[in-house]
Amino acid sequence: MDSTPDADAELRRRVRQQEVVAELGQRALETDDLDRLLHEAVVAVSDVLETKYANLLELLPEGNELFLRDGVGWREGLVGSATVPADTNSQAGITLRTEAPIVVDDLRTEKRLTEPALLDDHDVTSGISVTVGPADDPWGVLGAYASERREFAEGDATFLRSVANILASALENERTRRELEEIYGRISDAFFALDEEWNFTYLNERAHELINPEGRTLVGTRVWNEFPEAMGQQFKLKYERAMYDQETVSFEEYYPEPLDSWFEVRAYPSETGLSVYFRDVTERKERERELELFRTLLDYTTDSVLVIDPQSGRFLDANETACRTLGYDREELLELTVPDMDHVFDDIADWRSHVEDVKTENSMTITGEHVRKDGTTFPAEVNVAHVELDREYMIAIARDITEHRERERELEASNERLEQFAYAASHDLQEPLRMVSSYLQLIERRYGDAFDEDGEEFLAYAIDGAERMRGMIDGLLEYSRVETRGDPFEPVDLDRLLEDVLDDLSLQLEETDAEVETEPLPRVQGDASQLRQVFQNLLSNALEYSGDEPPRIHVETTRRERGRWEISVIDEGIGIDPADQDRVFDVFQRLHSREEYDGTGIGLALCERIVERHNGEIWVESEPGEGSTFSITLPAADESA
Repeated sequence: MDSTPDADAELRRRVRQQEVVAELGQRALETDDLDRLLHEAVVAVSDVLETKYANLLELLPEGNELFLRDGVGWREGLVGSATVPADTNSQAGITLRTEAPIVVDDLRTEKRLTEPALLDDHDVTSGISVTVGPADDPWGVLGAYASERREFAEGDATFLRSVANILASALENERTRRELEEIYGRISDAFFALDEEWNFTYLNERAHELINPEGRTLVGTRVWNEFPEAMGQQFKLKYERAMYDQETVSFEEYYPEPLDSWFEVRAYPSETGLSVYFRDVTERKERERELELFRTLLDYTTDSVLVIDPQSGRFLDANETACRTLGYDREELLELTVPDMDHVFDDIADWRSHVEDVKTENSMTITGEHVRKDGTTFPAEVNVAHVELDREYMIAIARDITEHRERERELEASNERLEQFAYAASHDLQEPLRMVSSYLQLIERRYGDAFDEDGEEFLAYAIDGAERMRGMIDGLLEYSRVETRGDPFEPVDLDRLLEDVLDDLSLQLEETDAEVETEPLPRVQGDASQLRQVFQNLLSNALEYSGDEPPRIHVETTRRERGRWEISVIDEGIGIDPADQDRVFDVFQRLHSREEYDGTGIGLALCERIVERHNGEIWVESEPGEGSTFSITLPAADESA
């Protein structure tokens, strides 16, 4: 389909906006002239949004007025002198109090606002504005205004927000730089002086703190005697070169134990000795090593790794796998935000809500649809972790699960066909089996007296086989209905459920002189009817396979991680050979003959299917003659789990 002129224009407009954001970002990294950067940003906003006016308003310390720090289009003399109120009746004041861009299509019809003289005097009709700086401590407001009625698009708001983020970062960097300069002005470097014989002539207090914490008397002693390890490092070579060439040297070097520190050193020679200024840079070196290792891991992992700004949702870093998978160059990718890439999040506000959840949990796994550069999508499983370094980073590790999803769909379709077959087969077999069973019973009633001993035995075998077949078909039908005929999950009191199961088994318990001991059981989330089947089967098996001694059964429970409970049914019976333990959960698998133990061979398979429906696990631990422990995991009912 051919693109329309309007669509082409909008695309060019969006590309231009991205180019300007990239240019301003680069300027912010390169320049140390903050005022010039602010002015260039305001000019760019007016130019790209095609508005007559643009301004950068700085919130004054009192908090009730905004100062026109920079602007385009305003009458001469206003920039650098004019102020506007910061109350909630003005667009600028409202902007300060919200994280979202404020768009006013027509100030003349907007009843909520009483615009200041700055806008009224210039016949401003429409405007769009965003905060500069964090919402809880804003620096000011960046805005664009038109004298004719304008409808600003969502892309315009995104562009303005991106420019504001660049300015906020530049302002924060400037503030940090000034603070550091003030700190460095108050705290001098460590310093010592050496004469031409390499003897200490002076050390300041900071030097003693860094290299002489024991408080030795160093003045008058030879540096190589007091610090012999320096001779094996760069220190001796660099100091001698400075003295020989009579030129300043700067270097970084590690001093081993007992100092175990990295130092940044500047040595200034003179005809009578050497003046050495130094500082401990161990922490910086450690961070650099960590970042180098991190970068190596990023580039060699087969998963996509993304570093994300938790507030703006912008990508701060990405490895090669992420760029290749998403189809972007790294520079292109770093211009995007998470909502641009992941359909799970509606907008930045939705992303920030997710960030708070991640901070609470420390890490989280989500699945969503990621969008490639060419517009195609693919399913991804993303592990998100909140990491704090010099500032907040959010680390996301994404894995393309397209093949996994396809296998899941194939498995679901296969399971559905299997369920349909099992249901149809078991259902359709019911009627002929009922006919066979009924006629066998009729023959027994009418003609039983006419059979000899062999005939009676044969007839009994036939009737017993038909009944066992009925039990197997009923079990198969029940097995096929676990997913389709189960009840919705709800909180289930396992103590009460176990009491009901023991009531149902009371006759068998009395006949076998069995003892059942149980710990207090938890509440779980599940299908009470199906869970009752599970416990009935496990306890029935424990009674059935108890051996010659009266059954002794214990029911225990353990709290597991991630909100799950483990419940175990422990018996002292005949046990199971380890080689056969996986088979016991297969349909119609029997480990003993029917003459030894009765049963259809479907009970444990049914238990496994029910537990899997509850997203749990079932397993057995056993040795022949040592009893068996059947354990299951189930989801806890309480939210705190």
